[in-house]
Amino acid sequence: MPSEAGTEHLALDETGIAQMDANLENLRKEFADVIFLSFPGDEKAMGGCLAAGRGFFHVGPDGRAEACPFSPYSDSNVVRKGLKETLKFPFFAKLRDSGLVGGEHTGGCTLFEYEDQVKTMLNRI
Repeated sequence: MPSEAGTEHLALDETGIAQMDANLENLRKEFADVIFLSFPGDEKAMGGCLAAGRGFFHVGPDGRAEACPFSPYSDSNVVRKGLKETLKFPFFAKLRDSGLVGGEHTGGCTLFEYEDQVKTMLNRI
């Protein structure tokens, strides 16, 4: 997933995506007791982005709870508050309520695409 301007050429093309999907399906069949997620690829099938505690969130090395590794913004820390409390913090709730996660999904990283809007939400808390 390219995360900076000028790195778009690193993204998989349609053939690469199809091969990755086939490999992932083979892994799911071979290891049925393991959950494999491809993101941002699986979001379309899962009803939108799974970030901000809708399906997962990212914990940074310092304990900061970030909506997604591609959107490194936070208002909470799992070391200080724990997992359950972190999921209740305002930033994740605002992201979920905004429609940026769990809504219409084009296949790219929604939070990365709308980075300015994400930063604004965090600053208004």
